[in-house]
Amino acid sequence: MLNSHSSSLVLLLLVAFSLLMGAGCTNTFSTEVDSEQKVNEIEGNFNVTLSDDDQFGRSVSDIGDIESDGVTDLAVGMPLDDDGGTDRGAIWVLFMDDDGQVDLQQKISNTEGSFDGALDNDDQFGTSVAAIGDLNNDGVLDLVVGAPGDDDGGLDRGALWVLFLNTDGTVNSEQKIAFEVGGFGGAIDDGDRFGSAIANIGDLNSDGITDIAVGVDLDDDGGTNRGAVWILFMNDDGTVASEQKISLSEGNFAGDLADDDMFGSSLTRIADLDGDGNFELAVGASGDDDGGPERGAVWILFLDENGSVALEQKISQTSGFFDGTLNDGDEFGNALTTVDDLNGDGYDDIVVGARFSDDGGNDRGAIWILFLDENGEVISSTKISDLHGNFNGTLIDDDQFGHALTSIGDLNGDGIVDLAVTASGDEGQGFDRGALWILFLGQVEGDTEFDSEIDIGELFSGNR
Repeated sequence: MLNSHSSSLVLLLLVAFSLLMGAGCTNTFSTEVDSEQKVNEIEGNFNVTLSDDDQFGRSVSDIGDIESDGVTDLAVGMPLDDDGGTDRGAIWVLFMDDDGQVDLQQKISNTEGSFDGALDNDDQFGTSVAAIGDLNNDGVLDLVVGAPGDDDGGLDRGALWVLFLNTDGTVNSEQKIAFEVGGFGGAIDDGDRFGSAIANIGDLNSDGITDIAVGVDLDDDGGTNRGAVWILFMNDDGTVASEQKISLSEGNFAGDLADDDMFGSSLTRIADLDGDGNFELAVGASGDDDGGPERGAVWILFLDENGSVALEQKISQTSGFFDGTLNDGDEFGNALTTVDDLNGDGYDDIVVGARFSDDGGNDRGAIWILFLDENGEVISSTKISDLHGNFNGTLIDDDQFGHALTSIGDLNGDGIVDLAVTASGDEGQGFDRGALWILFLGQVEGDTEFDSEIDIGELFSGNR
């Protein structure tokens, strides 16, 4: 039996352990690439001929299992495609196999895929793409595609196209959203490039219809090219019911943006981190200068159900406990995707593109996997590039690996989520034809570190 002296010692040890675990102990986690599969015009069974400067892979989205074969399919943007005219743009619907190769493909452009929307030169349809589930309840998944070079209302004001798909990847019908088109009543100025990024944000206002966030990274609220995000509350016919802008001067955003930060460069939804019942939104600001010119940043926005910001947390070279090394011009935050809780701590994690990272050579690109806590701060991070993360694919200068990202669930059935990462500058059989990398991730590992210390002797003094 313990005497009172021993009992006190045990109690104090328990208190000390509790303080260490609750206040000063953090887990660090890492993951790496187990294997990879490249998809371009000469690899991965993507049996098409691309043209120079098409930039296949400027955007990518998991679009679910359209053909109902048990494997996740993808939409890949190619905004400088010349079908019908110069840089009108296109997307490819890729029906995937579980080994990361392409089973079948369907192009959607000004001349293919039964798309009847009017595209003009330099619209750059396919700069962004996002799946929005079955918006019109016809049993087939639908897409939203950005065309930021669209000129409705003025030069390069931008537009979105909602595509209601058929099961073969062709378009059944479409709805345009632009300045004073499709129910959108927001103010857009020349050169804003509305539609430069898109994210499915679920049903934010609880009306039973999926809503979307739209990046406008060249918006000038508060200063030149500081950027903005529009939250669009949707109708099931693809029109906009209402909208809320988030920028330096609207939407209750209290973060500090500077000229050319390009807030809205990328977007992804994160499951509810803080437990308030609303999801969060990660927003890239690829031109942010924390630590050096254009190193980039990501903002975690804790949203209210009306689309305004309740709280924000910045992640950059100097904020959010991110301890990775960024270099000038990396543009960390040019791409974003969410991955389902890789480290099993109950919180979604995010993947961030840094397409101009120089690992291994000039602008070869990189991605960062960030493990988040409930505050949107970084617990630990893993880099995947030509030099890190066990990536064994071949990258060359100017590939821009990490230009676009999407989680694709567990494609190969090994119990670990996988990623699709684009390299829009890949040469293929020419120049800047573009490529897609399927990354099959390996098992997460972790250890324990203490970020603060407790003097046990001091804790015991006076209590014996």
